[in-house]
Amino acid sequence: MIKIINQNSNPVSTIVIFIHGFIGNEETWVKQGGSKTLIESILESSEVKENFDFGLFLYQTKLLEFFPKLSRLDKSLFGKKKAVKTLPIESIGKILSTQIRYRCDEYENIVLVGHSMGGLVAKRFVLDDIAQNTTSKVKLYISLATPHSGSDLATFGRQIISNCQVEDLAPLSYNIQKLNSEWVQCTNLPKRFYIQGLSDDIVPEVSGIALDREKQQPIYSDDDHFSIIVPDNDEDVVVHAMVKELKEFLTNLNIEAIDNVEEFVDKGQYNNEVFVLKLLLADVHETLIDSSKVAFYSAEFTIRKLTALGVKVDKLKSLYAKVKELYGLEFGELLSGKHKNPDALVTAVHKKILTEDKNYLSTLHKPLEALQKFGMLQQLASSDDKIWWAINNNAKDLEDFREKISKDKDGTK
Repeated sequence: MIKIINQNSNPVSTIVIFIHGFIGNEETWVKQGGSKTLIESILESSEVKENFDFGLFLYQTKLLEFFPKLSRLDKSLFGKKKAVKTLPIESIGKILSTQIRYRCDEYENIVLVGHSMGGLVAKRFVLDDIAQNTTSKVKLYISLATPHSGSDLATFGRQIISNCQVEDLAPLSYNIQKLNSEWVQCTNLPKRFYIQGLSDDIVPEVSGIALDREKQQPIYSDDDHFSIIVPDNDEDVVVHAMVKELKEFLTNLNIEAIDNVEEFVDKGQYNNEVFVLKLLLADVHETLIDSSKVAFYSAEFTIRKLTALGVKVDKLKSLYAKVKELYGLEFGELLSGKHKNPDALVTAVHKKILTEDKNYLSTLHKPLEALQKFGMLQQLASSDDKIWWAINNNAKDLEDFREKISKDKDGTK
């Protein structure tokens, strides 16, 4: 079941679900012999506490079950607690799926945190969810000492006891191999974050980091398999890493929520901007100038929103460079005669940006779409003496043109 342990009075869009490991239970997360728990330490961040609800996914896991069928029959016949048996990882993933569907329906986003086998349960759910729905509500997956390639201890254990979960945890088990194969092949996984203790004698370092199609940056600590979920103190690196990831996740949610539909009203506010003067100097058609103004406004608006959310403009340098590169390629076509005039150049550059929006110009900042990227070129044009729309235009021409406009205005007074 999913048990909510921290719920905000005002609805939030994201829940963080913690999943315990083999022979774990609720006390994995909420009670550590009087010491501060991992969850309590994370919730000391007011930003995290106010923007995320926290819950636990609890499932049946036992090392030994003596006469399990008789035990369940006894419970069924004599009205005791429901007869629950130890299930394999694949089945636990199905239970998690049902719980999330009905207990977490109001949440737009889910963060899964799995310790030990719990990380494998979370992987199974994510893969099944994507297979069924193409995308998943799970936007962040955090693995804590998870045996992604199995545990040698399970290999030894299954020689002396019969337990389906121990079978699943063995390095060469069918389920481990199946999970790894599907995980590597999946192209739309959520963001992954692997944390591994280097004093862990149960899950070795090589197993604690999943096989992944993308390069990851694991977090390492000096913890063993169990101390990794019991913070040493307020400076515990695992706590700091998880708080940082949750804050970054929240920032990205806010970035994705940026609304780019604010309408631009042309009141002549850009008429003296360099990018407009360059277009006028090249005798670009008024319609194309108007669309350039809209794009410039949209880029300015969106980038201001991004910087307000902590995105540094320096992080956009490579995107600006790529936009300018596409411009340069099309300007070459103007020089060669393929583009017959400045109007054709402006149109070709805009089309090129539209074509490459999700490819060469792709960015992690989703609000920056093709319109904003064309506007970014106009931003560059305002300060870059190498961006022109006619072959023979230059800085002196621009200065003379500006002076002429000024004299014409004075002459009309």
